[in-house]
Amino acid sequence: MAKKRSQENTKAKQDYVAVLLKEDGSITMNEAGKKVRQKFGTQLAYDKLREAFSKAGGKIDTRRGPKKGSKRKTGKKASSARKTPRKYGTRSPEATRKKQEFVAELVNGSPDITMNEAGKRVRTRFGTQLAFDKLKEAFKKAGGKVGKPGRRKGSRKHVDRRMGRRESDQRAARINATLKGMPRHVVIVHAGGAVDTSEFSTRDQAVTFARAQVHSGVSVSDIAYYTRQPLEISVGI
Repeated sequence: MAKKRSQENTKAKQDYVAVLLKEDGSITMNEAGKKVRQKFGTQLAYDKLREAFSKAGGKIDTRRGPKKGSKRKTGKKASSARKTPRKYGTRSPEATRKKQEFVAELVNGSPDITMNEAGKRVRTRFGTQLAFDKLKEAFKKAGGKVGKPGRRKGSRKHVDRRMGRRESDQRAARINATLKGMPRHVVIVHAGGAVDTSEFSTRDQAVTFARAQVHSGVSVSDIAYYTRQPLEISVGI
């Protein structure tokens, strides 16, 4: 619970405010409140401070206006500024004509020059640029070729996205394509101390070859048949 005000203490503070005003009639209420706090250690309630300050003849400033740093304009200047239309610079017909003549000279001297390059040279020579519509008018009139906006043909390297975007994905796709193109059926024949490997696309072709080897006198134990299978492990590529 907040402590109740001490009437005796409040009266002493109000009396001190009167003394301050008697010593300095130009003191403000805010300054008087600060001095009260410095002397007594606690401040005087605003209503009591205002009461004592006013009773002792102090002038209370009741003016209110824009806060410090406010950019709000007041008075006739602000209203007149809003009603005045903004002024823009106008083109000089003489300067425009000289720039267009210079563009014609550039095109006649170099037919392959681009409109963009011509505009840059105009700015370099005259210090200001030529308006786009006037530049295009002079450029076309002089015989310059105005290109259509858009991406240049062949400007981007063609990439087969079916193989992936990353280089590692593309390498893996090529390796997988190579493995898929290899024969799936392999027949190995051991004859005369040598090993002969034969690969076939179908199982029937491999069986026919193996039978022919048996009929030619090769032992069945010297013939091996394999079917190519994918690896069951992950291989980093």
